[in-house]
Amino acid sequence: MSKIYLNTFCSFLLLFYAVSAVFSQDLKPVLRTQSLSLNKNEIQKLIILIKTDPGAEKEYQRLKSLADLALQQQPNPIDTIISEGHLANDPKKIITQKALADLPKIYALAYSYRISNQKIYLKKSMEYILAWAGTNHGTGNPINDSKLDPLLEAYDLIKDEFRTNENGIVTAWLTRLAAAEISNPRFRSAKKSVYNNWNSHRIKVVANIAYILNNKAYQAFADTSIKTQILKNLYADGSGMDFEDRDALHYHIYTLEPLLKTAILIKRATGVDYFNYLSPSGSSVQKSVGFLIPFVTGEKKHQEFLNSKTPFDKKRAENKEPGYAIGHDFDPETAIEVLSYAAYFQPGYHSVVKKLMTASGTYPNWQLVLNGVRK
Repeated sequence: MSKIYLNTFCSFLLLFYAVSAVFSQDLKPVLRTQSLSLNKNEIQKLIILIKTDPGAEKEYQRLKSLADLALQQQPNPIDTIISEGHLANDPKKIITQKALADLPKIYALAYSYRISNQKIYLKKSMEYILAWAGTNHGTGNPINDSKLDPLLEAYDLIKDEFRTNENGIVTAWLTRLAAAEISNPRFRSAKKSVYNNWNSHRIKVVANIAYILNNKAYQAFADTSIKTQILKNLYADGSGMDFEDRDALHYHIYTLEPLLKTAILIKRATGVDYFNYLSPSGSSVQKSVGFLIPFVTGEKKHQEFLNSKTPFDKKRAENKEPGYAIGHDFDPETAIEVLSYAAYFQPGYHSVVKKLMTASGTYPNWQLVLNGVRK
């Protein structure tokens, strides 16, 4: 049996068993409480917070404005997301970027429905999600699939509103996405690079789908994989493989964001805390977030990409892409998003984010609003 045939056969088997795990009881997908988005009690808390806090209300109005815009537009799904490894002026990447503009709209529509209870937002969000589920095909590239985060959270938020046949379309698509990530041959290599930021994003994509669909096999994969990733990708001093290889805090943040999002999801779903989890080497997500703080406060400086070992970093710099100039000073504001996620576990980071955003209100961004109502 040829290696190509064997790989294809194994991938088929993986997909077959994954689909079988998702569909049970007369082929109805098993859909459980929202851990990726918000459950019903948390939605009620969010509604109250928006009514009582001006900052939260302001953030919601930003979201609702995007939802109102999306009501007047049509979905623009793309068959294959092409972004990773392509320069900003690559025509294929430009087409992808235009299609990806759908995703924050889907997210805004879903949350606007849950907050306002206006069916017009639900109907449009479902239209967008079904269009993507019927068009998009994952390739197992986690950097590309990672961009689907807003859609996945939106679906988790409103999945109970879909008819059984519609849920079947979406869950089959998500199952294929996760199966492609798990079976990606890149991650069967013995090379150290299999544990770089790619794998952090891969774990997050699979974890998101695992808990949306309540797929036990995918949940076990995510649980095992995040422990190994914390051990291999992060170092005991708080730095990590991506910072070492790329010589850029940009990539330290880029590997931490998916790990934090996965840690939040698993903590909410199971109570297991991977933010404070200490690997056998002494590394942890908590330490690696802390590693950033002196650079955020200005106590330390770092010139980005000076000694990067990745040729693509030089190509982006030569293409004059914003944020990728060789030797530019790290911008503390680029840590706002990652610290907003970390604030879920360590509330002290909330004030750091406020300072970075020069905000006077309690909730200067939407992620902090969500932190305020999530358990």
